Amino acid sequence: MSWKAVVLLAVAFVQLSAVTSFVCNRPDFSPRFLHSSTHVEPRRGYRLLNHRLTSRQNKCTAIHEHKSTEDEPSYYQRLIERFQGDFDNYNQVLQDRKRGLLPAEGGGHEHIHCTLVPCPNLLGEELDTDKEQWVIAAFYLNGNPKQIFRFRVYRMMPPQMKDASLSTVRLKLHTLNPNVDQCLRFCSEEPWTWWSEVYNMWMNMTKSENGSSSMSSEHEQWQKFQSEGVHEMISPLKGCDVLWNSQWNPSDHLYLYQDEYGQSAARLDSIQAEKAFHATMEAGPDGVIVDSISMTPGKRILIKDELSLWEDEFWINDRGYDPDADVIDVPGGAHNMKDSGGLPYVYGNRRGIPYKLQRVACMTNKDENRVVDAPAGLILSRDVINSELEWTLGDSYRTEALYKEKLQDLEQQS
Repeated sequence: MSWKAVVLLAVAFVQLSAVTSFVCNRPDFSPRFLHSSTHVEPRRGYRLLNHRLTSRQNKCTAIHEHKSTEDEPSYYQRLIERFQGDFDNYNQVLQDRKRGLLPAEGGGHEHIHCTLVPCPNLLGEELDTDKEQWVIAAFYLNGNPKQIFRFRVYRMMPPQMKDASLSTVRLKLHTLNPNVDQCLRFCSEEPWTWWSEVYNMWMNMTKSENGSSSMSSEHEQWQKFQSEGVHEMISPLKGCDVLWNSQWNPSDHLYLYQDEYGQSAARLDSIQAEKAFHATMEAGPDGVIVDSISMTPGKRILIKDELSLWEDEFWINDRGYDPDADVIDVPGGAHNMKDSGGLPYVYGNRRGIPYKLQRVACMTNKDENRVVDAPAGLILSRDVINSELEWTLGDSYRTEALYKEKLQDLEQQS
């Protein structure tokens, strides 16, 4: 090899090293992006199509295990154990289409999927305590994680009252900062890694601002991330707080007893309703007017929402109206007219029927992850419990032919 060739190789190596160093020190950098599309480093929870689970769980394994089985978990602990995992309303949409109900003005529902990823407890002292819980939530369309239409971060706050029979859990809503939003969209099919991504971004930002970390241990870093770091990655949605109440009022959740398709058998009895956690907006039945973020920036929307969460279902009665439009004759009868005040819909079901999502999977924090090493412990595990809806989790859980078949089933029923 000539000396000129040696020099050229050396220059090329230096240039490549410089580029790699620049990319790795970007605040929004994730090491995954250095891998080519044909060689992806395996991650915990990643499941190839030819590596199927041979057994299914009937219910979720709690992400927060209790130290003692003698003590009954609090209302708050039971809620956060359930408020995690994947939910999808494909079966509801299929029933809509069989009855000729199309989305929006047609009275049917859009096909939506909800993924709830709780921030795991890494340290022993975090277990079995009523501490605040952070949850990253993503909502996407058509069983496709690449079609996320809404990211949220929820801050769940334990009840302030000592009387457990009067428990109220406050859920505060936040949006992700743009760089965090973009980062998580790159790994939209790997939600079990999201908290690891956010933590690593915050660590890179901290090191970039301070030169080097002044914290002496992973333990201190993790505590500071939860108390301060998360707030630096999000923005609050003011006036949108949701309250989960153990003493819920059935009149705030009339959809529980509504016949979705005019069949009395579709109603829930009082026993089934009591098994769920129920939430309403703190603003009350009149809702709250906010500036639109994900739809038309700058446009105002009157939002209303109620929630009901069972172990295997999540009902979301989310709808929005245009408060600046002229009052119209709203389709759907007197109930919808009373709810909307005659304002036109921006989103939500026109018949006043909530989005009824069935649980597909759980997000669990395995024992071996509960360590002080925060980056390693932040990788959760996704456990599929509903094989019929597993295909809605993304490309790694289905073939292309199966995905087309499921979408065609909806079109053929229309």
